[in-house]
Amino acid sequence: MKYFAYGSNLNIKQMTWRCQDADPLGEFTLEGFQLVFRYYADIIPVEGKSVKGGLWEISEGDEKVLDSYEAFPHLYGKYYKKDIMYYRMHADVRDLELPSHGYLAGMLEGMENFGLSPLEDLNHNLGNAPSDNIKRKGDLLQPALQMIADAMGLSIADDDSSHY
Repeated sequence: MKYFAYGSNLNIKQMTWRCQDADPLGEFTLEGFQLVFRYYADIIPVEGKSVKGGLWEISEGDEKVLDSYEAFPHLYGKYYKKDIMYYRMHADVRDLELPSHGYLAGMLEGMENFGLSPLEDLNHNLGNAPSDNIKRKGDLLQPALQMIADAMGLSIADDDSSHY
């Protein structure tokens, strides 16, 4: 089965630790969605937008592990587009919220694993127009967190230690 990942499951180290049979197939773009964060990554239907992520080949056993990891069916629902499975968070279970630094760092590393440009493609996935002002080297965590906050209309509190 093919599985589309757009959050923490982009990270090859984490995913292969969880799902023993998982095989990364490469970059994939899911049309008609936009990335948001409800502490965890989520995608919402938005016409004319798309989310770049990673495509995996997974076994039935891997799917069961992912169902548990994604708290399916309570937190995330499972959906299919053609022959590709993906998860989406139920809209009424969590409000928009910034991700933790650890979660975001793992996701950014995963984006690199799949040959994506972490900040440029994150910017794209959040539904923003391309920008020439995107940092491309060095610590990407703070710029990524600010990009997410700006896209979702949230603020980053300087003394908020819950995101470390």
